[in-house]
Amino acid sequence: MNSAELRMMEVIDNNSKRIHNVAKKIWEFAEIGWKEFKSSALLMDEFEKEGFEVQRGLLGKHPKFGNEIDMPTAFKAVYKGKEDGPVVGLLLEYDALPNGHACGHNLIASAGFAAALGLKEAFKDIGTVIAYGTPAEEQDGSKQYILAGGHLKEVDLVLINHYGRDWCSEVTGKAMVTPTYDNWITFYGQAAHASAAPEEGRSALDAVMLAALGFEFMREHMVETNRIHYIISKGGTASNTVPEEATLNLCLRSNDSGELNDMMRRADNIIRGAELMTDTKAVYKWDAPWYCATPVPSLYHDAADYAVDLGLDRSRFSFGNMPRASSDLGFIAYEIPTVEITWPIVKDGETPPTGHSDELAAITCQEFPIEQSILAGKLMALTALRVAGNPEKLSALKEEFARNFSE
Repeated sequence: MNSAELRMMEVIDNNSKRIHNVAKKIWEFAEIGWKEFKSSALLMDEFEKEGFEVQRGLLGKHPKFGNEIDMPTAFKAVYKGKEDGPVVGLLLEYDALPNGHACGHNLIASAGFAAALGLKEAFKDIGTVIAYGTPAEEQDGSKQYILAGGHLKEVDLVLINHYGRDWCSEVTGKAMVTPTYDNWITFYGQAAHASAAPEEGRSALDAVMLAALGFEFMREHMVETNRIHYIISKGGTASNTVPEEATLNLCLRSNDSGELNDMMRRADNIIRGAELMTDTKAVYKWDAPWYCATPVPSLYHDAADYAVDLGLDRSRFSFGNMPRASSDLGFIAYEIPTVEITWPIVKDGETPPTGHSDELAAITCQEFPIEQSILAGKLMALTALRVAGNPEKLSALKEEFARNFSE
């Protein structure tokens, strides 16, 4: 590493105690999505201490429906170095699950904070560093609203991190879509006495069950990596009354954004068929899909190469990993070159707890995971400096992204 890079690492090391405190405090707060008031305030205060210009609360925009969305626990912390230089965006998450930080978002925040501290030092004569507080990833997500609200329009490169089983540097995630949460897929029929006058009734529950059966048959004839999940969240009020209202909560996922669009088309046909068979009416609308990232393999491999300078084994980094879950990160990674640094949450030879479990929540405040997240923060900073700080490399990255981008 050169002197600027060594100085960047030194800054992060000198703030280790402070970064640990951020991770542990957010773990203690354990605030669920859209209610991360203490967690976001802590981070905003820390960024202001470092001279970042902090916008407390962001006004976002729905990417499909266009309505404004007020996000009081989102933020944008800007450190301006050289004017007209490259702009690096760091994404921080800090929402918990009902059982605590069982997905390690407190560590995503502390690692992002570590990277920001280092990059602030390095970017004084290079460009701008922006840290984004992105709440509610475990719910409907905020990144799509932040992006559609225009808050990332100046960003050239995005970095984020997440815990995993081992080291990795790419972005994987299934494309995903659900109906809007206000009514999911709600069928409306006609209530009647189920015994005295069943002929007068039209069962909304029958429609839900037929739609669910249709989705089961759809599973048989779709790509193996596609996913369909659903629950019946409302099925009537009494067994002797024909249900006039019933609701199906549905989620579709695919490893391919185009394939997801086709799944939505087929789901529409199934819902329409259930309406016709039961003489009911379905009310729903698809939310904006979370699409897959636009791949930038050179960025992924560069980050793994740079890890060697931090004492990591390059052979531990794997690529082409099969997406297993979904994240609102896909919105941003679809539009802007992005890399996600994944790091091991347990020591070599140990089996990590299942994600979202109480066991996972119990260890996300411990020393080893925090230290690993700080190491990930160092790799984020080093990658950002070597890519965004090199005009030729950044230009080549943008060209690669443009070639791989698909509408």
